[in-house]
Amino acid sequence: MTIHQTIYISRFHNNPTEEQLTELLQQARLKNHRLLITGILLYASGRVLQVLEGPEQEVREVFEAITHDPRHYQIVTLADIVVPRRQFPDWSMGFTVADPVEYEHITGYVSPDKPLFPLPRAHNANPALMQLLLNFVALHPVLA
Repeated sequence: MTIHQTIYISRFHNNPTEEQLTELLQQARLKNHRLLITGILLYASGRVLQVLEGPEQEVREVFEAITHDPRHYQIVTLADIVVPRRQFPDWSMGFTVADPVEYEHITGYVSPDKPLFPLPRAHNANPALMQLLLNFVALHPVLA
């Protein structure tokens, strides 16, 4: 089975409460487990970076639902590719909170808030972005 990976950033219209985030994660984890999707969600002050990985059809369906979710806006796809293996195989949806400076460090060079976005290399940013994200996860607790 090939692994499809979609990485995107977005913003919430209204910053969710901790209770709302917990409920969203519980729902996502149940659905992702059923669909054989793994990944991680990085959250910082109403901003999201999410990695979805698994069977292509299922990843595309989940991402399509996210693009129509009224809670999200400024959704920007950073990667939509086939990868040789899962980066987050143990998490139906790992979750961690970053402080805004850490989030900016990870997403800054592909951020739509920057005047030069989209960068010519943004569509090729997956390896560098993934390395930043993996480094962050290695240093911070992730709720599985």
